[in-house]
Amino acid sequence: MANSLQGIILPVFEAVPDSHIKNDLARCFSEHSHYFHAIENGFRALTRQRQDPEALCAFFHSWSQTNNSAVTVAGIGNRLTLLLHRGQHVGDEAALLRALTSLDRIIDEDLAVTHRVLHADMFYRMATDIVGDDRWLSRRYLHPAAKEFKDWKDHNSLRERDHVIALLTTLAHEIYTHGEVEFILPLFRRWLAEEYGFTDAAIRQTLAWISVHTGPTEKNHFFYALSALQHFAEATGVTIADYSLDDIVSTYLAKKAAVLDHVCLRDAIEVEAVH
Repeated sequence: MANSLQGIILPVFEAVPDSHIKNDLARCFSEHSHYFHAIENGFRALTRQRQDPEALCAFFHSWSQTNNSAVTVAGIGNRLTLLLHRGQHVGDEAALLRALTSLDRIIDEDLAVTHRVLHADMFYRMATDIVGDDRWLSRRYLHPAAKEFKDWKDHNSLRERDHVIALLTTLAHEIYTHGEVEFILPLFRRWLAEEYGFTDAAIRQTLAWISVHTGPTEKNHFFYALSALQHFAEATGVTIADYSLDDIVSTYLAKKAAVLDHVCLRDAIEVEAVH
């Protein structure tokens, strides 16, 4: 299990203080093994062999839509400041500021606030290096499953009236992303070396978007998301124990698995058959 998404994700919860949210996270991410396996199988199928450029375009464009969370996190921050801007009652404004401070730490690296390179530029280089050009940017490569994932996540984060749902969705996304980047980095390294003939230096440059998110990066983002949730509860008096992650985690994983199933398995096979 150590080389599985669940094997990477579940140990992180050991560092979360005993609480309702810790128990809920551990329970929800322990379930849905079939979705985790579908995601893992998708990435393994992608990196098993050299792929047709059209299949790669569909993968990178669609996959990018499941990962671009910086704007979403910034949008949640906007929503929280609107509470004050509109004069809505907030019991503890200092706690709300602490929630905003934690949210912003999730996107420091993405926006090049603490580093020199925008993460969007890193993703662009990765996809373009592997595809061979940047035609993957065209929206014609957006698979409906990826659009459905993004629409659902954006609704939870930016449209759902209950701000706690937005924060819980961010929490689930950050810990899942930690698992994903750790799982795929060795697969992508082998893929580029053995199937595409990339040198070690080229692999480091091309896969910088993945490697920069490994190690403590996404784990820290998860704990910042947890801190934002806790501070928001302090600011507004909401009781986190009244909420469950069941629907958020199961829907997130189901929709993510659907994306990988289509762009790494079904549609990729269809493109190969055509050629």
